[in-house]
Amino acid sequence: MQHSDSTSHTKNWTVEVTIDEHRQRTRARAGLRWRGKRLTGLGIARVNPSDPNIPEIGDELAVARALSNLADELFAAKASDIHASTHEPVVLVH
Repeated sequence: MQHSDSTSHTKNWTVEVTIDEHRQRTRARAGLRWRGKRLTGLGIARVNPSDPNIPEIGDELAVARALSNLADELFAAKASDIHASTHEPVVLVH
């Protein structure tokens, strides 16, 4: 049996999420330091006055939206980098 000499490398990226509340809405920011830049995603969840007051739901929705927005920011940055190196139109699908 042959063994592969491939070496595995683990990389860790840390995303910092902050949550705050402003009048009937919850705002989350997801930040990532990446290649000397800071990318930020923003998510908002609004409270419907007729809904029960369950703060965790607003927090989780706002965070999910912030992380999704952060992913969009990272895709846009990568598309720009790929275009700069290939000089070809870039369409990234996620």
